[in-house]
Amino acid sequence: MRTALTIGAMTVVGISGLVVAPLTFAAQAPGAACPEVEIIGARGTTERPGLGVVLGPLAQQLTRGLTQSVRTTAVDYPASFNYQASVRQGVTALAADIKRTASACARTRFILMGYSQGANVVGDALAGRSAGGRAAAQPAVSAALSGRVATVLLFGDPTFTAGESFNVTDGAKSGILARGDGRLDAVAQRTQSFCNRNDRFCQGGTSLAAHLDYAKFFGDAVHFTKAQLD
Repeated sequence: MRTALTIGAMTVVGISGLVVAPLTFAAQAPGAACPEVEIIGARGTTERPGLGVVLGPLAQQLTRGLTQSVRTTAVDYPASFNYQASVRQGVTALAADIKRTASACARTRFILMGYSQGANVVGDALAGRSAGGRAAAQPAVSAALSGRVATVLLFGDPTFTAGESFNVTDGAKSGILARGDGRLDAVAQRTQSFCNRNDRFCQGGTSLAAHLDYAKFFGDAVHFTKAQLD
């Protein structure tokens, strides 16, 4: 509980009061059409409903940079101080988003991205791990559906685990809720996890500024995603 409150309190100090502008996308797929790619993003703790201040701009860059038609969906979950319950709701909502699109659109592929608590949500949906380290019997996203995930992009993930092959970081520590080695092996080659040195949550450091400083990686994330889709 202390950890969850720390995550919530530190994050709200950093992002409260920031206005998230409505998103517009140059290559947005028509509302009723099946997109070639669906971006599904889970925002960080206390961010307003939508993609948030980190994932919103990244979604814009991805949509403009990809040749495929794109639809963007924000995971509808609390992203609240009640951390474990919030993560569980996020996992359920994200899995439902994927299932809904997959059932209607047989060829759509997915880009899953999460920031802070949202990164925890994305990882749990794929790894079958609930907040607090208790293993679930099955991941919320089935193996068949996770096979349609083109890329997984994680930023400032509290469950960051040092030494994983997909880590993009200048620090060598694990996060405050480290997931453990190999839990995301099934999607490792399609994943990038970005974690700044001294990030308060993904490195167990002391800097909130580092936890907010992820725009510098957007170009890398877009390049990686384009390569995976191709």
